[in-house]
Formats: sequence, structure tokens, C-alpha cells
Amino acid sequence: MPSSVARLPAILALAAVWLLTHRYFGIHHDGLFYAAQALAHADPSAFRHDLFFAFGSQDDYSLFGRIHAWLTGLLGPGRAALLLLVTAHLVWALAAYAIARQWLSGLFLWIGLALVFALPRDYGAQGGLHQGLFHYAENFLTARSWAEALVLAGIAASLRGHRWTALAALAAGFLCHPIIALPGVVFFVVFHAQPGARQVALLALAAAAAAFALPGMDADWLAIVRHRAPFVLLDSWEWGELVEPFTWIGILLAAATATALPIRRACLSLALTVATGFYLALLGVATHATLLIQAQPWRSLWLIKVAALLALTEMIARRWHRSAADRWLLAGLIAAAMTANTLGGPVALLLAGMARFGWRNGAPPGLPRWLPLVGGTTLALVLLESALALLQQLAYLAERLQEWANPASHMPPGDPAAFLQGPLAILLPVGLALLLRAHFRYPKAAVLATLLCLAVSAAGWYRANDMLQTTLYSAVPQRPFGELIARNDTVYWQNNFLYTWFLLRQGNYASKQQSVGVVFSRATAMESTRRLARLAAFGSTDTDLPAGKKAGHPATRADLVELCADRVLDKVVVNHRIEDMEAPQWLDPLSAAHWFLYRCADFRDAPAVSNAVRASHADA
Repeated sequence: MPSSVARLPAILALAAVWLLTHRYFGIHHDGLFYAAQALAHADPSAFRHDLFFAFGSQDDYSLFGRIHAWLTGLLGPGRAALLLLVTAHLVWALAAYAIARQWLSGLFLWIGLALVFALPRDYGAQGGLHQGLFHYAENFLTARSWAEALVLAGIAASLRGHRWTALAALAAGFLCHPIIALPGVVFFVVFHAQPGARQVALLALAAAAAAFALPGMDADWLAIVRHRAPFVLLDSWEWGELVEPFTWIGILLAAATATALPIRRACLSLALTVATGFYLALLGVATHATLLIQAQPWRSLWLIKVAALLALTEMIARRWHRSAADRWLLAGLIAAAMTANTLGGPVALLLAGMARFGWRNGAPPGLPRWLPLVGGTTLALVLLESALALLQQLAYLAERLQEWANPASHMPPGDPAAFLQGPLAILLPVGLALLLRAHFRYPKAAVLATLLCLAVSAAGWYRANDMLQTTLYSAVPQRPFGELIARNDTVYWQNNFLYTWFLLRQGNYASKQQSVGVVFSRATAMESTRRLARLAAFGSTDTDLPAGKKAGHPATRADLVELCADRVLDKVVVNHRIEDMEAPQWLDPLSAAHWFLYRCADFRDAPAVSNAVRASHADA
């Protein structure tokens, strides 16, 4: 394999991989909350009764929101988010490169980075209700975007021995997002202090004692957290989510064997960092300590996945041609990485133990005659699930391509990059390697192919040009209902809190999405339960509490009287006229439907709704 690679084609190919796997869809997912926080900075009184902001938000622990708010005031939410995310991604990629080049060189440097960029970036709780929650290098803007980039920069500086630079980068990351930056701080301490086994054990005992001494969540608060944010508690995770971290720990421990001191030191420090986070998270589950649950120390998993992929690439580059024993070890670790959320964890830990005791003094062990048969059968069984998943994804891709090719098909073109996820994501680093190898024999053809890939990737990168993005997140949006809604009113826009936040730019009464902060505030937890129960009684669908009547039924005047009894609420916007009562209406440019506005002051003095009326509505 070539020992060196022309830098420009490699950079262009890697940029194409990044653009394909980090397409920009605008403000969505958790980016919604950070965009709203930026607006709330400009006018705090307009959001003072909003469920998400009423008792403080995650922005209280970050300086990122101040910069985001300033740019939002200058450019509007959409452009501010785009600018901050693109710069954060650039810093993220450069910092990852700075780490990788200390372990890798030549073609393997670019392959390692392509693996980090292209392979599924999820971590933590992802199954069931948690589907798609956590990824590193997210394609929407949050404070995590900058915290991750700064942590990687701090680790790169630590590996080069620049302690003060590392400390400054980690401090900046901590000011952006303390939870995401915490593993970087732990790594800095471990890497530079190099504690021994006895010190680690004493610290573990001290942490356990402190956890039992810390104030804990009471039963009511904890029950709400389990309902609304179960992913913060490890005992709600699925088996595959729990074992996956041990895959990356095992790979790092294996990489620390039979290698140079700097790499061994870094790998052991990273493994201890994530083990510390997992241990503290387990203590939080055992003791219900509020601080440990809120800190979510298991989020160190984002960092170890990046590091383990680079470490595995380094092992392949250094050891594949060294001996047959090394090749069997690496084949097992590759299989573990491909099955990280099933068998990968136990397999990786077993192989790490074998690497630790088998490669004494750096010399590979002898291999028994039965290893090829037994080892090959074991690898085939371990990889069977991945092979079936790959075949299934290829079959789905072929089916979609056939539908697109059919002139009579009404199938929308969609996003081809969506298929390059899961098992098929491996095609991107493989394609990058083939392009860079071809550059040595056919440089002009390889450069042209690389430029074509980059052009295709860049052309499809910006996906935020839909009506929803342009309507909600423009610098000066169209304000519904004009001045009929005062700037400081608290509005309930039924089943559509985004219109209140980004068209009216003021507080929304409640929705299940606005209750995400229950883990950080008991008051938010209690108030979210109260308000969402009222929305359930109103028949709304943006609450996950059981309703006394069929969810989604048209609200009646009695329902409106009952909802407006809460004096926090000023205006209600619904998508139908309530019992032929006259009400101002607004034509929605996105759906071409009409919304109707009702003032709670007009219903607040109405007689209370009787139990009989409530019962009759429940039967309706």
C-alpha cells in the first residue's frame, strides 16, 4: 500500500465524505431549542411563562447562547444557525485531523478520518422511545457542536504536550456545554496525572461515598424524569446500548498493547475516561443523586467512539502485515466494531485480554492449528447479522432505484445520501481508499473522479430550502394575527409550538417537546405535568399524558373555559372554529388552512365546567 498520499486529492475526497454524511436540513431536532433560546435572549419577558423557559433552561449553563443570540439578532435564526454550524464543523474536522495525524500517516490517515466521518455517529440510548437521539458531529446547531470541536482540539493539544493550549480549549468547551466537555476534562486530568491502579480504586470508593451523600431526586420528580427523559438513566437502556461502549473500550485497550508509549498512554487514558463516565452514571442510577443524573456522565461515549475508530485504523496500519496472530486479532476487532451493539462488547474485551497477555514483550504468540477453522467459524457467526443487514439495505436500495427509473412512478427523488447509512456507510471510506490508490497510477482520472464526487456531494449538501425553514426562520417572519396578540402574551398554539416560538417569537404555554428540561429542574417537572394534563383534557395531541376524552377531538366552548382558567395563559389558537363563535382567523401559508384565535380573558369569568359536562365530553 502506498506510504504517502497527495494531500489535495485526499482533502477533496474527505470533504466529499463529510458533505455526504453531514447534510444540512436547517433548524430541527434539538436545534429548535437553541434557536428559541437565542430569541429569548433578545426579549426575555416575551418567553417568561413558556414551559421551557419558566424555571430556567439549559442555556443558563452556557455562554454559547449569548454569541448565538447576538448573531441571530444580526442575521436571523436561519442564517445564524448555518454560520455557527459550518464553522463548528470546520473546527471539528480540523481537530479530528490533528489527533489522527499523531497516530496515522499516508493513506491510513485519510481512511481513519473517513471512518470517523462516515460510519454511524450515534451513541447512548437509541432504541425505542430514544430513537435517533444522540450523535456526535450533529447536522444541526446546538452548543454541543462547538463543545465537541473544542474538546477534540484540547485532546489534540494534550497529545502534543501543549498543556496550556489544551486547558484553554477545554475551558472554552466547558463554557459552551459542560456535559459534553466533561469527558475532555477527565481525559486531561488522567492523561497528565497518570494515576495508578491504587489511586483509581481509592477515587472510585470516594466517588461512591460522595454519591450516597449527595441530595437525591424525590420519587415524584424521578418518576417524571423516567417518563419524559428515560435515556438519562442507564437502567432504561436496552442491552445493546449498554454493551456497545465496551466494544470501544476493548479496542482502545487492545491498541494500547505492543505499541509506542505515547499511543499506549493516550489509549489507556481514553478508556479510563469513558469507564469513569459509565461508573458515575451507574452511581447515579443506584443513588438517585440529582447531580449525577443531571450531569449525564455516560455522554463520554461520543468521544471514545471517535478515538476507538482512529485507534483501530492505527492498529491495522501497524500490525496487519506483522504476523498471522496480529491479523487474527485485528479481524476479530473489526468484527467487534461491526457488531458493536450486539456481540461486539464481549468480543472486544476478550480480544483485549488476549492481546494483553499474548503479545509479551511485543512478540506475537504462536497459533494453534485449529485456529483457522474455529476462528473463521466464529467470525462468520459474529458477522452474520451485519451481512444480513447489509443485504437487506442493498435490496431496499435496488428497489428504490427501480422505482425512480420507472417513468410512471410517483416516487419522489429523495436524498440518495440517506442510503449511505448503517452498513452501507462503509462504502464511503472504501471508495475514498480506492480513489486515493488510483491516484498513483491514473492521477488525472482520479482527480477528475474526486472532483465529480465533491461536486455531487456539495450540490446536495444544503437541504434547508423548504417552505417550513424559509417561513419560520427568516430574519423578519410574517407575524400571525398582527397586533391582536400582544408581545408579552403567553399563547397556546394547539399542536404547533413552533409557530408561537418562531413566527410570534414569544412564549408557548406547553407541549410535550417543551418539557425536555424536566431533568434539570423539579419545578419544570411538576409544572409540565400540570400543564400537559390540562392540554390532555383539552383534547390536544401535543401531550403524552392520557386524556379524559379522545385525543384530537374538536374542542368545545366548555373545553376552552376550562383551559383558560389557568391565568398563565392569555391566548389560544386552534385549527377550527369553536361552536361557531366569532374569532379572528389567519391563513397558514404552509398548509393553506385557517387558524382561529381566542382570548382567554373573554372566557375566564364563565361559570366553571361541571363534572357532568366533563363526563359528557369524555363520552363524546
